[in-house]
Amino acid sequence: MHSATRKAFKFLLKIIHDRSALIFWTFIRFISAIFPLITIYLYSRIVKLLEIQASLSVILITLLLILLSRLVDNYLRLLSISQLEYLISNLSMDIHNFFLLDHQSATKAERSVTIQAVRNFSDAAATTLNLIKQPGIDSLVSLIFIPLILFVIDFPAFVITFAYILSYYFIDYFTTQRYSHLRDIQNSKTEAYYAKMQEDNDFDLEQTSYNRHFRRITNWSFKEWNFLQGASVLFYFLILVYLVFAVLQGEKDISDLVLVMGYVTQTQTYLNAFSNIKDSFTDMNIGLRHLADNKTISTIDLDDLT
Repeated sequence: MHSATRKAFKFLLKIIHDRSALIFWTFIRFISAIFPLITIYLYSRIVKLLEIQASLSVILITLLLILLSRLVDNYLRLLSISQLEYLISNLSMDIHNFFLLDHQSATKAERSVTIQAVRNFSDAAATTLNLIKQPGIDSLVSLIFIPLILFVIDFPAFVITFAYILSYYFIDYFTTQRYSHLRDIQNSKTEAYYAKMQEDNDFDLEQTSYNRHFRRITNWSFKEWNFLQGASVLFYFLILVYLVFAVLQGEKDISDLVLVMGYVTQTQTYLNAFSNIKDSFTDMNIGLRHLADNKTISTIDLDDLT
């Protein structure tokens, strides 16, 4: 995690009143994210048992384990998500109270710019925490455990997957730099647009500028995701070809292919989520920086965030 992101996240935790509940339910959410990995393994075991024509009792026990895994997964996941949604909703109010309760502005336009800056940060923070809640925690669990699992069960697949994760990370790192620059400009345009809207009805220029810069963000988003998804398809195909040939040569069973590809598919899904969270953290950092730059807000210092 980038140092600016760490500082912004620490600042966010400082504002949250009910930190202990947030930590507890985040931990429960982490535990619930492990069960889908167990289910993938059990599913491959069912395929294996059918291949070797195992006894009905063994198959039934495995099926019951899958049922139990899914039930526990659903219960813990839904319970923790509902609790976290409530806490994240309260966070928005905590941010508003922190920045605006004692805020004094010289003019209406100045207050409008400040409120929009607070809204930008509040919305970005809530979006970030909601993404962390789901699927961010799932992504973290998968990116920790899946490479370890593949290292044990299929080393060549582990090597390709590890190369895939590294490639994805570097592409995402460089594309996020450009996104950060564009988002910084867009936040300024958003603040100016809503300030002008509240001042009078002549806001055509600000609206045009807002739309033009937002188009630049959407165009870059297309290029970024095209690069990332292209890399995902390439590595997915490489692993699939390797496994198909291994099965054809009798080195692996179909159940092995099902198991490895199940984990590889999880990796691709959660790397995409990881990229979304990274962009959301960027939004939050920029929103906080704009608040630090706001001359009417004295509750944070820009030097503390850099």
